[in-house]
Amino acid sequence: MTVELICPYCRFSKTISREDIPFNARRAVCPRCKRRFDFTWNETTPVDSGIPLQKEKPDLPETDDETQENEEKTGRWKSPWEDRQDTGLVEGIFSTIRSVLFSPSVLFRTLACKGGIREPLAFGLLTGSVGNMFTVFWPVLLFSGGFGSLPYGQSLLTDLNTGVLFLITLAAVPLWVILTMVVYAAALHLMLLLVRGGGNRFEATFRVVAYSQATQIWCLIPVVGSWIAGIWQLIVQVIGLREMHETTYLKVIIAFLIPIFIVLLLFIVLLLPMVLLLVQ
Repeated sequence: MTVELICPYCRFSKTISREDIPFNARRAVCPRCKRRFDFTWNETTPVDSGIPLQKEKPDLPETDDETQENEEKTGRWKSPWEDRQDTGLVEGIFSTIRSVLFSPSVLFRTLACKGGIREPLAFGLLTGSVGNMFTVFWPVLLFSGGFGSLPYGQSLLTDLNTGVLFLITLAAVPLWVILTMVVYAAALHLMLLLVRGGGNRFEATFRVVAYSQATQIWCLIPVVGSWIAGIWQLIVQVIGLREMHETTYLKVIIAFLIPIFIVLLLFIVLLLPMVLLLVQ
């Protein structure tokens, strides 16, 4: 007699003999994505139909049956970063980064829309700060070696030594990352509401923005890393918002384009009187 185990994260499946599964076993490790999940089987379910699986539940009180049932119905769970108590800190960080970079649709399709913003904020702060620090320091290091010039003024190295610059960056970058995540997510969610694409709350939008900071890891690449990170992050956010809010790509793209249209409109309104004045 055989059974089929299916990973709820990457959908990897494997058929094994039921006799090879210990009687009390309730947890499996996916050989592809290395994430752990709980599995259950129903004795009345035909073997060839597979095993109903569910991911490991959050640490909720045993009496909170309503919340647990809601998770089973929605099919959304915590990210590997939020599961780091079980998988380990390093595995939680790199597994989440890997999912954001290379399988964002799978990650955000199964990511819980609720659960607080503290954990996503911490992850976004960690990865975003690392990436932005490299964005600042690569031009400085290249300029110090005699390659190119600083985009923010060559007098910077004359006024500040590398140590002072590092301390200033160490203090300023995390604050900048937090501020931009909150403001950007709020503006983006407002645009989604305008096009009726924000089916879930602000928390869902913030989770996408926060976890998309993992793309800043590309900033470790000199010169072109920040460009790659920016484009990659935009793609991840479009995919993530579509999956988290269960809307269409068209609405998400329009939400991104609305601010651009507004800026262009203001530019035309301000520039047109000047052009007419010059013509007269």
